[in-house]
Amino acid sequence: MSRRNRGFVLVNALVLVAALSAVSLFLLARAEGARTRLAEGQGAVQTRLYLDAFEALALSMLTADRGPVDHLGEGWATTRYTVPLDRGEVSGQLVDLQGRFNVNWLSNIEDLEAHAAFDRLLADLGLPSARARAIIDFVTPGGRGDIAAFARNVPAINPVGGPILMLEQLADVPGLTGAELARLRPYLAALPGDATLNVNTAPARVLYSLLPGASLTAVDRLIQNRATDPFASSEALATKLASIMSADAFKELDETRFGIGSDWFHAEIAAELEGRILRRQTVFERPPPPARVRVAYRLGARP
Repeated sequence: MSRRNRGFVLVNALVLVAALSAVSLFLLARAEGARTRLAEGQGAVQTRLYLDAFEALALSMLTADRGPVDHLGEGWATTRYTVPLDRGEVSGQLVDLQGRFNVNWLSNIEDLEAHAAFDRLLADLGLPSARARAIIDFVTPGGRGDIAAFARNVPAINPVGGPILMLEQLADVPGLTGAELARLRPYLAALPGDATLNVNTAPARVLYSLLPGASLTAVDRLIQNRATDPFASSEALATKLASIMSADAFKELDETRFGIGSDWFHAEIAAELEGRILRRQTVFERPPPPARVRVAYRLGARP
């Protein structure tokens, strides 16, 4: 073979080797990308299983505690669980939603007691009275309120009004800022309209708003006493409320709004796996036996 031919063959061989190397690198890169995506997918699945594990723990705790009385001295209320797991951990805590002001009470336009209490609650939180009016309009059947403000949303919203399922829906209330909603969150819940307020778990602000005529000092004393002696009967609760309110105010009070037990609970759960964190909010319903405790709905998981 001539020198010229040998050179031609050598060049072709080098070109072929370079091409094969490029293909090999491309295939290796694709394989590594696939492996990374697979690992990420498996990690996401495992992290969600961690969230599921806390839900299972919460369900078991609520199932084990099915007495007529719920208070802040019980295990579900006193413990924030942090459980180490394989390459990570899961943490969360249960909260009694019936210890909060039920925003769906406001859907009843004849419930003037709830409307007045909501005004007092927002005033105590330092929020403008206009926000109370806007929220009441938002949950009123028929979608009352500033229709033009809803129309300016992108996309536009048709406010049909009525009870809401979750507090996140209040983000659409015209004029209500994210900071104001965050201020309200610890004191509000979105529950069925017939859900009672658990006086054994409600914070002072919520109780004060719903007990007109009761002084803040009297409400604080009630909370101090229930820490060691929670209300065990509706009769004991009624007697206590009558003692801290004026006779006229107690006569006008809707006693059916108040209770000593709860059916609705909330958990905010966080799961971590190798630095990746997902969060989930889960609402549990615990109906009377023989019905089983169930997950009513969940939000998440989100990073």
